[in-house]
Amino acid sequence: MPVELQQRVQEEVELTKRRSGWPVERTLSALGVSRTTYYRWLRAAARRVAEGLCGAPPPVQPYEALPEEKGAVIEYALKHPEIRHRELAWRMVDEDVAYVSSSTVYRILREAKLVCPWRRRAKRRREEAEKARRPNQTWATDIKYVWVGERDYFLVSFLDEYSRYIVHHELLWGMDGDSVSVAAQAALETLPQDAEGRLLVRPEIRSDNGGCYVSREFGGLLDEHGLTHRRIKPHCPEENGLMERANRTLDEALEGEKLTDYLQAVKAIARTVRWYNEERLHSALGFLRPVDYYRGDPEELYAQRRQKLMAARHRRREKNLRLRQPTLPLTSEEAVA
Repeated sequence: MPVELQQRVQEEVELTKRRSGWPVERTLSALGVSRTTYYRWLRAAARRVAEGLCGAPPPVQPYEALPEEKGAVIEYALKHPEIRHRELAWRMVDEDVAYVSSSTVYRILREAKLVCPWRRRAKRRREEAEKARRPNQTWATDIKYVWVGERDYFLVSFLDEYSRYIVHHELLWGMDGDSVSVAAQAALETLPQDAEGRLLVRPEIRSDNGGCYVSREFGGLLDEHGLTHRRIKPHCPEENGLMERANRTLDEALEGEKLTDYLQAVKAIARTVRWYNEERLHSALGFLRPVDYYRGDPEELYAQRRQKLMAARHRRREKNLRLRQPTLPLTSEEAVA
C-alpha cells in the first residue's frame, strides 16, 4: 500500500479512538487492515522519522528535464533575453541546444526567476456619478473603418450614452479634423435650439485621443457651442465601451452586406443604424429599444408590460379555477402594482 494511504489509515485510527473510544483492533477490522500490517507500518514510519525521511518520497517523473538540459536552457535564455519562451524552445530545437517543449522552457525559466509573472491589467469601471442620467447628457463618439469596394472609408457616430441611441452617423472619405467637425455640427443640429440658433441642451462629448478629436477644428466647434470635451485615457478603450460595443453590433449586422460602392454603403449603414435604434431590443435597457429611452417614456412601457403579464396571469387563474373558485375582475391598480 502506498505511504500516503498508510498515513491516512493511521490518521483514521487515531481519530476514531479519540472520538468514539474504539480500540485499534476494532477500527482496523472495519477498515480491512490486519493488526500485524498496521504495526509494521508504524515501525516503518518511525524508522523514516529517525532517518529524516518524513513524509512520502516525491514521485519520480520519467520525463523530467535533465539537469544538463535545464542548464542549457538557462544559458541560452540569458544570451537571448529578448526572445519569448515559445520561440526560445523552437530555436533551441533547431540549433540542437535542447529538445524540450515551450511549457517546459517556461517552467525552467520561472524556477530560475528569469520570467516576470503576467499580471492582468485592472480595468477601470466608471463610477455611478459618471454615468448619464438623462438623454443628451453625454455623447460618445468614435470612428471605425468600413471596407467599401476597393478602399477604406470612415464611419463616425455620435451615441447618446443614456439611451444608447445613435444620434447621428456619417460615412466619411477621410478622418481629418474638418470632416469630423462637419459631422459633429450635423449631430448638434438634431438638438433643440432657441430662436437664435443656440443649443438648449449641451451634451458632454466623450472620445478617444485620435487626431481628429484633438484637432483645432473640432475643439473650435465645441467652444463655439459651449460644450465640454472629455477624452479617455490613452490605451483604455473600455472607458469608451458603450460606443465600442455599438460599433461591434453594427459590424455584426453588416457582415451579410456586400458593400460595393459609396452610395450603396451609405444606404446599407443607414438601414442598419435605423434597425439598431428603432427595432433591436437592447439588453442593457431592459430589452427596450434605444428610441424608447431617447424619445419615449421607458417607465410607462415597463408599466404596460407588467399590466399585460398580470392580465395574462389573471386569465390563467380564471380558467384553471373556473369550476372551483371564481375570481374578481382585474383592476388597473392591481395590474400596475
